[in-house]
Amino acid sequence: MPTPTIDFGKRLTLTEAIDAFAPEQGGIEFQTDRAGKIHAWHSHSVKETLIVLKGHMTLEWDDGPPQNIVGSAEVGPGAVINLPANTIHQSTSHDGVCQYLILPEGGKAAETHHYES
Repeated sequence: MPTPTIDFGKRLTLTEAIDAFAPEQGGIEFQTDRAGKIHAWHSHSVKETLIVLKGHMTLEWDDGPPQNIVGSAEVGPGAVINLPANTIHQSTSHDGVCQYLILPEGGKAAETHHYES
């Protein structure tokens, strides 16, 4: 099963993140999650890169059926998360607001598959 990689770099402003990571063609998503927001178990058809700009979240990933957790990471501003295509994962935002960019490979929207909890 694919495994995410996480780089803990320097905190980026929105402009710095867009300049560094935006695709030459296509789009990116700006996500805002309030404390306690859970993006329950799901996967994407393409590789995605998430860049945390503000706040903190817990990212969990599994191997096979959801809730067979094989990895977990606490991430905050400056974290760059590389999610290989088809990685089953979920995230939970913490205190305050968590804001991050989602960059699908090739700038194209990913097909998302949701799993039963």
